[in-house]
Amino acid sequence: MEATLQLRRAWRVALVSGGIALGALAALVLQLSRGGGSSLEEGGENTALFDPELRREALAELVARGQGVWDSHPDATVARLLQPNLKGRALEAITIDSNEWGLRERSFALPKPAGTTRVVILGDSFVMGYGVKAEDRVGVHLEQLLREDAAAGGGSAGGGAAAPGPIECLHFGVNTWNLVAECAFLRRQLTLVQPDLVVQIAIRNDLDDNPGARGMGALGMWWPRAPERADTFLFVEAPRFAFGTRENNWLLFGLDWESQSRFDEAGREIGRLARAVGAAGGKYLLFNSYSGLLATAQGYLARELAPEQSVPFPSSFNKDERYRNSRSDAHWNRAGHEQAALFLHEVIRTRGLLPKWPLRERPAAAAVAAELLPEAEREVAKPATLKGLLERRTIASAIDFRRIDADAAAQVHGGVIRGGLLSAYASLILRCEGRTQLGIAGRGLGRRELDGVKVAVFVDATQVGVLEPRGAEPFAATFVVPPELAAKTFVSVRFQADDFAYTLPDLRTCQVAVLATVELATP
Repeated sequence: MEATLQLRRAWRVALVSGGIALGALAALVLQLSRGGGSSLEEGGENTALFDPELRREALAELVARGQGVWDSHPDATVARLLQPNLKGRALEAITIDSNEWGLRERSFALPKPAGTTRVVILGDSFVMGYGVKAEDRVGVHLEQLLREDAAAGGGSAGGGAAAPGPIECLHFGVNTWNLVAECAFLRRQLTLVQPDLVVQIAIRNDLDDNPGARGMGALGMWWPRAPERADTFLFVEAPRFAFGTRENNWLLFGLDWESQSRFDEAGREIGRLARAVGAAGGKYLLFNSYSGLLATAQGYLARELAPEQSVPFPSSFNKDERYRNSRSDAHWNRAGHEQAALFLHEVIRTRGLLPKWPLRERPAAAAVAAELLPEAEREVAKPATLKGLLERRTIASAIDFRRIDADAAAQVHGGVIRGGLLSAYASLILRCEGRTQLGIAGRGLGRRELDGVKVAVFVDATQVGVLEPRGAEPFAATFVVPPELAAKTFVSVRFQADDFAYTLPDLRTCQVAVLATVELATP
């Protein structure tokens, strides 16, 4: 017990006094964990370091003294949650609260209490409720509809039966999570959460990397799952940040290996989650709101699902200003969340996704689904062509980083910034169409610590060669593109370095070389 008291006092001193006291705290923690100076708790199973009351107290103090809203997560795929137990913390235009697990949701029991029906709404910023109050989100509206069903005694689907117990709709959503992170977060706690139904909402930026959190609670610009890539962050808006140009890149379109491999992984993880939910006795529904590319997303993301496990949502909804936060922000406003909840209610009822729950027919829900579902199904059956887009925006066979324009910048998925500075990892899309030679020109950074660095060069998943920049010397290399890759319309040209140097004033930008040109050609 004395060990616990000593550590609690040390925590308090460290939190008030700052870094000097934290050093003393670390020494005390090490001493206590080894049993030195103070004895272990009776039985030898726990040290003061793991006193749950102490940990809660220290964490609450750290959150209260912290800035930002984000907290890192030990699961590198998940990367980040909200800081726990936030109260009225500012997040851009809104303030948010969080529960003890770092979700923008009320506290809920783990494991799930017997007799409770639990619906998990899984996703990213749309589920977290970017730009709206917590009480305006889709799950709140859906829960109210379901409770009204129970109060009314059900309907044709429920046979007039009474509700089997309490029901709760919980939002498991974090800004900028991707589909892989969402699946991992829920699947790894499935036995505790025990959802009766999981509704996963897929949005068109859900192939982006998943950013980690910086120490002060701000978003980082790297994915902790790929530490070898250093500061490289692949996302649809990368060209705007890297080059100051106006167009997003092509990461979300499924045109090249980089995009397709992300679709493939997301589809596998969705299938894995759906099977795990089913094996635990629950139901799964993919809510496909991959606006503008419903058919592409449906083909990849629902490929391991049964027909009743996915439903498309029309692209027109996300363009309708009645349901957006603003012209420049496509996140749903309160009205958008309400409409989505009505749509979901009808899908859940007609597909029997909550078989033990008394659901009644609702004219308003039926009307929303009758309008939106056929439109979405037509969109999937007859996908929009990219012909017009590809005529307006060029995907060329070469990029000249010395004279880059908006179209060329949009060919960069990430890892190259203004001036052609190449990070530890980079990915580009180039038009191939029979071109069998890859030419790369540039120069070294002039950093002695990079002498001997090797940069593997890939076309899609195939390594075609290695660059070895030295000093500040120029380099030019040519590699053969395998015939089966050369036959493709588009390929991914990728770079992976085995070391890097810090550049720019913040010493957080990680570079290897300077690219001048990357070009696919026919000898």
